[in-house]
Amino acid sequence: MFFIAAILAFAAAMFYAASVNTTGWAVQLCRHGDVFCGHPSWLLIGAVLSLIWAFFLRVDRL
Repeated sequence: MFFIAAILAFAAAMFYAASVNTTGWAVQLCRHGDVFCGHPSWLLIGAVLSLIWAFFLRVDRL
C-alpha cells in the first residue's frame, strides 16, 4: 500500500508539472490524462487516503 501511495504521489506531481508547463512532454501527458491535468489534487487525495489506509493496516498488526 505504501508503494501505491508513492506511485499516486509521483503521478500527482507529474500531472501538476504538466498542467503548469505547456510544451513537449506535458502536451502528451495532458492529452492522455486530461482530467488529471485539470485536477492533479485528485491523485494527491488518493495518495493520502492510501497512505492513511496503509498506516491503519500496519498499526492493526501490532
